[in-house]
Amino acid sequence: MFISKKQKDIYLWSMAWRTVCRQSQIFVLEAQEHKEIRPIWITKNESVCRKVRKLGYEAYMFDSFKGILMQLRAKYVVVCNGISDVNHTFMGRAVFLNLWHGVPLKKVGYDDDKVKNWDSKGQKIRRMIQEIPLGKEYVVATSDFYAPIYESAFRRSKSHIITLGQPRNDIFYDQSGKFHASHQLSKAAKGKKVILYTPTHRKEGKVAFPLEEHFDFKVLNDWCIQNDILFVIRRHFYHKDEKVDFSMYSNITDITERSMDIQELLMDTDILVTDYSSTYIDYLLLDRPVVFYNFDYQDYLEHDRGMYCDYEKAAPGYKAETFEALMEEFERLVQGEDHFKEVRRQARDFFTAKKAREWLEKHC
Repeated sequence: MFISKKQKDIYLWSMAWRTVCRQSQIFVLEAQEHKEIRPIWITKNESVCRKVRKLGYEAYMFDSFKGILMQLRAKYVVVCNGISDVNHTFMGRAVFLNLWHGVPLKKVGYDDDKVKNWDSKGQKIRRMIQEIPLGKEYVVATSDFYAPIYESAFRRSKSHIITLGQPRNDIFYDQSGKFHASHQLSKAAKGKKVILYTPTHRKEGKVAFPLEEHFDFKVLNDWCIQNDILFVIRRHFYHKDEKVDFSMYSNITDITERSMDIQELLMDTDILVTDYSSTYIDYLLLDRPVVFYNFDYQDYLEHDRGMYCDYEKAAPGYKAETFEALMEEFERLVQGEDHFKEVRRQARDFFTAKKAREWLEKHC
């Protein structure tokens, strides 16, 4: 499986999730601006495959004959979830560029020792086998702080960690119209302010997310009506099959099942609510209020994931442990009381590469 001759013009792009998302536009731009390369999308989702082909580009299912053939021949591979985006058995020492899909606040990869013992004999043998196709993997970190973390989390050498900004966030500053933003959320809001709730998963979706236990949706909906606000829920896709009926609430909607790009959602959001999700780190670039609804903080630390940072310092916003506290902070924010603006800027500079910060200061 490793003897196929590599073709330097073949670049594979892939992500394992259910949508094409922001990476697809970067894929298309690369195809338009660099005619010397042959960009190919590899996917596990037939709908995504059809969408990319409709755009006029090559796309194949990762387990199809043509998909396997392209994976054997590709010289370069761009992924944003991890090696599982493609069948790395067929990659045969191709050059991997792992954009990763978030800036980790919670521990990931080999650092997440609550998942399994990564240093067991079996895991060491597995890692040795994986090194055959993955020896040329590079990982993009967003700041000097995260570079050594990524060395540990991905078991990569220092020379294989590239400190840059995240390409997915380029749309935030696109003034030339290079990226197409559909603004589905702002259109659906019809002039209302938007509060977006994006909690992370619990135990990789092995337990249900306790949504109804920690919200009084009637109280929330009445408050949203009074303040002309749309409250939008987007749980982690691990929880997409967990049904909650919001039909009786005019100003609350759940878009977890819908294929909507998170960067576009953030652009259309006035207040972000999250917990331990790294979504807020991208959102810091927009300099808008963030509220942290951490109702299960201690339990999460003890039984789900550890964290890389001191949560109190790394999460630049009000920490609400109860629904009542959350509503009180919402009321302060709609009254114009934003007490965390400077703290957010400090956090942004901490999580963002120097080159990206200099560009922001010059252009924004």
